[in-house]
Amino acid sequence: MSFTRVSKEAEDVLMEILEHEHDSDYWKMRFDKLSDRDDIVLRGCFKELRENGLINVEYADNYPYLITILKDGYLYEKYLEEEKNAELTPFERELNELLKRAKNIKAPINTAPPNMSKDEYNKPSEIWMNDVQIFYNNYLKDHALGDRIKTLLFHRALGAYGDLVAALTSVSNDRKFIDKINGAQEVLVPKYQAKAIPDYDVFISHANRDKEELVEDLYKSLDKLGIQIFYDKESIEWGDNWKDKILNGVKKAEFAIIVISENFFGREWTEKELKELLSRQNRNGQKLILPILKNITMEQLQQKYPSMADIQAIDSKNYSTDEIALMFAKQLIKRLKTE
Repeated sequence: MSFTRVSKEAEDVLMEILEHEHDSDYWKMRFDKLSDRDDIVLRGCFKELRENGLINVEYADNYPYLITILKDGYLYEKYLEEEKNAELTPFERELNELLKRAKNIKAPINTAPPNMSKDEYNKPSEIWMNDVQIFYNNYLKDHALGDRIKTLLFHRALGAYGDLVAALTSVSNDRKFIDKINGAQEVLVPKYQAKAIPDYDVFISHANRDKEELVEDLYKSLDKLGIQIFYDKESIEWGDNWKDKILNGVKKAEFAIIVISENFFGREWTEKELKELLSRQNRNGQKLILPILKNITMEQLQQKYPSMADIQAIDSKNYSTDEIALMFAKQLIKRLKTE
């Protein structure tokens, strides 16, 4: 998907929605306190967020009583950060990353804490300083603080870590030096390319006979959350080569939900899809397949497909399709936040 930034006012409202996601009374109280003008502005922000696929809103008595945060709403800050990073040079990205990491690293100590050796405790800061050494060698030898940083890295006294953080912070505020570095890199360094976003969040593999009882409702539940779905009924258009289209969906989805029933067994294309998905999962070493059992047992699944014996499945009779969709959304958000 292409990232579309909303207005600053709408961004602030989205952050407010995320903060109060589980407070059902918050927005009624919030609207009750507004002037007529502010009420119009806030409703405009809700409209903007909805139109950009970040939230869904249902109203009662002219108040938003049910706000559903969609996938892109949860990931908006991540997309925003990626957009900002895409505009940075390698020097700026590496510097920002070092300073960001430093916020979560404890300064080294001389005395070991309980239940941990001193070396183990100090290891994160030591690794960080090793990375600063590389950064210094690449960029900072000519900086006004270059000699100071070199000395700190050479001796690595107890206070060196904090002094290095302070030095890098000063470098990050040295616009003249940054501009000089960036100017030298414009020709030499290729521009940043963001990680490709999958064409689909999920591919639904199923037997046609299971559409009416389960798959159709599952598609609708996923679609309500703004999830990008490859579902043959919706994704294959008039005149498409359906075989190529399906194989493309198998290859370009982040996950695959496989609805497995007795109808699934022995069908040419369900078997082909499963084979391709298993091959891709084994090749990439990353979770891909999310099985749903429909009127079969785990023993039947393992007997028919031994290669799926170790893949955790869920039983459709234990969950509604809305619950399954929310479970999937959590998996997807977790995946995308770590990439």
